[in-house]
Amino acid sequence: MITSERRVLEEQVLSQHLPTNTFRFMDMSTNNPYIVMAVKTRNAKIYTIRINLDKFPTEIPKAFVTKMLYKKNGEKMDSPSHYMHTLGSENGWTRICHYDESEWTPQVSLYLVYLKCKLWLDMYEAHLITGIDICDYLTQTA
Repeated sequence: MITSERRVLEEQVLSQHLPTNTFRFMDMSTNNPYIVMAVKTRNAKIYTIRINLDKFPTEIPKAFVTKMLYKKNGEKMDSPSHYMHTLGSENGWTRICHYDESEWTPQVSLYLVYLKCKLWLDMYEAHLITGIDICDYLTQTA
């Protein structure tokens, strides 16, 4: 679970890069702490993501777009998909893949998680236009 010292550090980093009204730590004194963040894509669409902090920073935090997303073909994004880099769904929200286990260390900041989620959302928006899977965008940029 995130310590109060780590939360202060994370909040400082986030405040340096994002307007303070775009993120909020929630339920920090419970067993299910999380942060909600507004993410604006290149297409100027705004999404809300939720990052669970119950095992952060020792484990990769679960990250969700706080609604069910759909592929260009109308298919629900509610199950794990290598092609779309999703990890299923919970509470009716699409869970997105933002870090590989081999890349994760406890030193990764929430700001870096935010950036990866933003990149994922930008690729999702591109998918809605082109129909190209997210894994194909990642292959093109690698």
